Amino acid sequence: MGKKMSVSKIVEINEDISTIFEELQKKMGYDTQIDNHKQLLKMLLKLLDTEIINYIKTENVKHFRNAIKIINLIESITTSCTFSEKDTHLFIFKQARLLIKITGLTNETLNNTIKTNLTHLKDKISNILFRNKDETKQSFYPQIGNLERILESQRILIIFNDNNEQQKDIRNKENQKLFIYILKKCFEHIEAQNDSIYQYLHILHMLASQISDLKIDLSFFKRLETLKARNLPPKFSIIINELENIMQNKTNNTTPSDVMIKYDIKPKLTEESASQAKDFQLLIYKEANPVTITIDGTVSDSIKDDAISIRQERDGYTLGIHIADVGSFLKPKSQLDLNAQQTFKSIYLPNQIIHMIPPNISKQHLSLDKGKKRNAISLYVKLGKTGEIEDYYFTEETISIDHSLSYTSADRILRGEISISSDLDYSIKLLEYITSLLNNSQRNDYRFIKDIIHDISIVDRHYSEKIVHESMILYNRLLAEYLSKIGELPVIYRIHEKPEIPTLESLLKSPEKLDQDTITILGEFYPKAAYSLNNVGHFGLKLNTYSHSSAPIRRYTDIFMQRLYFLSKQDITASQLRQLEKEALDLVEYANKREKELKMFEEEYEEAYIKALKPCDK
Repeated sequence: MGKKMSVSKIVEINEDISTIFEELQKKMGYDTQIDNHKQLLKMLLKLLDTEIINYIKTENVKHFRNAIKIINLIESITTSCTFSEKDTHLFIFKQARLLIKITGLTNETLNNTIKTNLTHLKDKISNILFRNKDETKQSFYPQIGNLERILESQRILIIFNDNNEQQKDIRNKENQKLFIYILKKCFEHIEAQNDSIYQYLHILHMLASQISDLKIDLSFFKRLETLKARNLPPKFSIIINELENIMQNKTNNTTPSDVMIKYDIKPKLTEESASQAKDFQLLIYKEANPVTITIDGTVSDSIKDDAISIRQERDGYTLGIHIADVGSFLKPKSQLDLNAQQTFKSIYLPNQIIHMIPPNISKQHLSLDKGKKRNAISLYVKLGKTGEIEDYYFTEETISIDHSLSYTSADRILRGEISISSDLDYSIKLLEYITSLLNNSQRNDYRFIKDIIHDISIVDRHYSEKIVHESMILYNRLLAEYLSKIGELPVIYRIHEKPEIPTLESLLKSPEKLDQDTITILGEFYPKAAYSLNNVGHFGLKLNTYSHSSAPIRRYTDIFMQRLYFLSKQDITASQLRQLEKEALDLVEYANKREKELKMFEEEYEEAYIKALKPCDK
């Protein structure tokens, strides 16, 4: 194939991704590795942008098929190569711009087929992850997701650089109008002390940087002075100062470190006391030998709370769900325990992880790593052939992990692309079948609200994630059910109340009729999931009883639930019960408050981090 053939033509006439890759290499005149891959990726991302726009303009499906091929090729390259941190940031920024552009295009007046195809492209682009050469196990997807969520929720379409002076002037005026609209929203949210103010501040920052001559009416500054005079909580005073900086076009010097100080987040907890026996204890349990499997984002380095096992019986199946025993490991009120409670949960940021329990402790004693003997609180569920629960029981035991898989590896086994061993292959496929039965059609009707209920993380990116997801739902449900039957223990439920929306039932019957505008409106009325001692059920999962119990290394309420499990096996006095009820009530209040704080922290941190990156598309 001659070098004169265009890149788009090479993509169009070849179906096999390997062939396209080889032909592109020939065209670019190289056969070496990383530097050429960087050049190729830049070219492919640019071509992808072009093919998407051509598809919108011409409605010719060949451009859509080309886009799919390009995305598959990019995925293939990023899976096999690593890049420098600088390159990673650049590719992530370009990826974010593509997502933002497609988000805007889906809001245009297009036929449903094109909108469906664009959404498919957006999902595939979102799956692309760029790894840096230091093998840092960070996912930059939150950075992209945050940008996309903010821009989509407010219907803001970024107008990309254009050298046409008339277009620049039009864009400047449009941004000016939009700035004033968002500014009004900021004042309303500050006056109402609404936490979603951070989304609007983020948008203001972005718009201010795009307006060449920002004009703000004096009335807004007077309104600002009125707010300053009010006795607002400290965090809103900080927000007012930030708003004033934006209005006066002052440089914002907020850094990720400043945000961490503001929310009392410690990147490295004091570990001196954690190395002493007074902070933790290792109990001796009976050893069990189920064939256990962990499935996680990465095989190594990650902290693993859970493992799964499956055994086929004559009349059904026995599903084992094994959760690391942290409840008996951490001594209550020890420094390690108090640190974990204050942090409340592990926080996953664009460039680091803030661990609830120091990783040197969790990796050495708790994480369910391959070949390591670990204490676990295991749930064994007897399932009938059609997935109905016939019986279940919990037990504490010592297990050893037999297999550790990444989502990607597990997916490849399910697709028949690789085979590790006949027994493991069979177990993975059986787990996929069993958990698909657990994800019954009745709950599946509610899956469309996943973007509204942020508490439910139903990810469609990997088949194997559904195995883990459904198993953890089952564990969380049955431990809450088991403890609630005891009657007197103060169980901390994870509740989600049914929203009071008159048209909700009719919408649920026809979820295909839901457009993004309707979902956005529904989101305003939707109650948020919360912790409570009063069990009202979980509407989003359509479960009568639910808890958070399956991630004790990463979430403190799960540790409390494990401690309740051990107390359920003991005789406790009336005074002990009263003290336990007080602790549960205090934890519920703190957990609900801390969840909101950490949500704001993550948004502010990501905002400061994205600004600090200052990516450049040159």
